[in-house]
Amino acid sequence: MRPNIIKVGFLRGGLEIKQFMRQRESVVFTLLFPVMLLFIFGSVFKGDLAPGVTFSQYFVAGMIASGLVNTGFQQLAIMIPIERDFGTLKRLRGTPVSPISYFIGKAVLVFVAMIIQVGALMAFGAALF
Repeated sequence: MRPNIIKVGFLRGGLEIKQFMRQRESVVFTLLFPVMLLFIFGSVFKGDLAPGVTFSQYFVAGMIASGLVNTGFQQLAIMIPIERDFGTLKRLRGTPVSPISYFIGKAVLVFVAMIIQVGALMAFGAALF
């Protein structure tokens, strides 16, 4: 694999992150919605699942796993067809960005969003539960 493809992919990842942060709905549902669900369900359901393990502690791990799956699915399986429908992928074909670089950029976005989401859930879970 040529180094230019990887470099362009990471540059494309920076653009993907900027585009993601400009879409308020995506940011809310990807990063803040799992935190809100964690707060709601962690506050409502009390009790121990096992000796020394509360439901809230168990639920933090479940929300992290669910959030990771949701983030990957939303940013890859949903956004790529949306971009195809809007003609973004056709416009990209007219640029020197290769399809591999485009996908690397999407992967960078998913990785950064997952890191932020896991950090937020861990911090929130440790602070409250």
